[in-house]
Amino acid sequence: MIFGQIRKLVAQATIYNIWKQRNNFVHNQQKIRPTSIFVILDKEIRNIISAKRLRKQFRNLMQFWLI
Repeated sequence: MIFGQIRKLVAQATIYNIWKQRNNFVHNQQKIRPTSIFVILDKEIRNIISAKRLRKQFRNLMQFWLI
């Protein structure tokens, strides 16, 4: 159950950030380094988990993500 939730969160965050980086390049001609993208993804996933931490199905996700 936890694997599926983490997988969905990571997939959604990755797709969103790929789209955002593409738009940033098309409209602003700016590229962001891959290392920065990984930091952004990690922070975004932590924020999503923190926002949903009080829901029963999301209680243990942060512990799993930090391992």
